Amino acid sequence: MKKTLSLLLSATLLATVCAPVVQAAQQYPTAEAAQKHVTDDGYILFIYPADWDRYGEKLCQKLVADAGVKAAAGKAALILAPIYQNRNDKTNAEARKVMGSFGYPHDMSDISYPALIFCEKGGRTYATLHGESLMKASTTEVAELIKARMNAWKQQQALLDKSGQTNDPKEKARLILAATRVNGVDWPQQAKETIRKIDPSDSAGCIAAMDFGFGLGNGESVESFLQRLDKVLENELLTPWQKQRACAAAIGHVRRAYGPLAGGPIITKYARIMHKLDPESTLGVSAPVVMRDWVKQYRYGMGWSEEIIPSAAVPMLMHDVPITKPGTYAVHFKLTTGRDGIIVKSLRLMDGNKCVASHDEPCEVSWAAGTQKDIILTVKKTLKNPSLEITYGNDPGKRSTWGEITVQQK
Repeated sequence: MKKTLSLLLSATLLATVCAPVVQAAQQYPTAEAAQKHVTDDGYILFIYPADWDRYGEKLCQKLVADAGVKAAAGKAALILAPIYQNRNDKTNAEARKVMGSFGYPHDMSDISYPALIFCEKGGRTYATLHGESLMKASTTEVAELIKARMNAWKQQQALLDKSGQTNDPKEKARLILAATRVNGVDWPQQAKETIRKIDPSDSAGCIAAMDFGFGLGNGESVESFLQRLDKVLENELLTPWQKQRACAAAIGHVRRAYGPLAGGPIITKYARIMHKLDPESTLGVSAPVVMRDWVKQYRYGMGWSEEIIPSAAVPMLMHDVPITKPGTYAVHFKLTTGRDGIIVKSLRLMDGNKCVASHDEPCEVSWAAGTQKDIILTVKKTLKNPSLEITYGNDPGKRSTWGEITVQQK
C-alpha cells in the first residue's frame, strides 16, 4: 500500500514538473530582444507620446505592466515604445534603439497617440487601439479590448487557413471575403489581389461585393434604380452596412423625385429595411426619424399643388375620402391657379389593398382643356378603408399648378 501511494505521488509530481507552463505576455525593452522570444501571438506595441503628453506616457506604462493586460495578451511580446513630436538626431536614435526593425510607427493619419498597435509575428500590423476607446477605458476594459482584437485576428486566420484547405475557387474566394469582414481587425494582406488570382472572372461575386457602390446611374429612372436595389438586398455577400447605405441612397432619390407624399410608402419601405438590418447602427437609428420627418400622408382636402405632384408618374394614395356607401360618385377636379394644369393618367378607388372601381382613360384639367372635370366611379358595396389612388401624368417641368379635389355622391 505504501509502495503504491509512493508511486502515485511520484507520478503526480512528475506530471506537475513536466506539464507545459502557460505564461502571460512578457514585456521586452527593445524590438530586438522581443524578436528572440516572439510566438505566434506576435507583438503589441504600446506607443506613448514621449515629449508632449505626460498622461499618455503614464497610461502606457501602467497598461504594459498590468497583470490583467498581460494575461489578455496571451503570449504576445509587449514593447513600450516612444513616439516624438519633435524629431531630431537624438530622439530618432532613442526611438530606433527601442523599435529596431519596426522603425517609427508608420504614418496612420486616422489614429492618435497613445496607441496600442497589434502586429503579427512577421511584423504586419493587423489592428490598433487608440482614442477614446483607450483613453476613457479602465485597465480591465482595455484588457478585454486587447483580448477581443486578438481573438478576432485568430478568427480571421482560421478563415484564411480554411481557404487554403479547399480546392473550390469560389469557396476559397468566399472564405477570404469572410476574413475581410471580421470586425476589429484590418483586411488580410493583399486580400483582393489574392481573390482576383483565384477567381479571375469573379464568378463568386466577391470582388463586386468588396467594390460595392450603389447609386442612380446616369439617365437611369428611379423605378429602374429601385428594381436593382431589391436585387441587391437579396445578395448574401453584402454586409448589412452596405445594404443600409443602398437603402439610404434610395430614400434620398425617392424623396427628391416623388416628394414626401407620393414617395412616402417607398421611403417607409426602405427605412424599415434599413432599421431591421442593424437597429443599433447610425443608419438604423436614423430610420424612425426618416419615417417621422420625411413621410407625409396625402389626405382628402389637400387637393393638388406643385409640391404634391411628383416628378414621375407614380400612384399616390389619397386617404380619408368620403366614399363608403354603395352608389355613384363624381370625383371633381377644379383648377384654381398656376401656369400649368394637371393630367390624371388613372384614378382607382381602393378598399384597403383591393381596387373596387377605376378610370384608366387620361383626363386633362387645364386652362386650355377646361378648368373643371368629373371622373365618375360606381361603388357596389360598403367600403371599410377607402382611398383614391391617383396617378398624375405631368412632365417634371410642368407642375406649376394648384387645384381642388372634391367628391360628390350623385
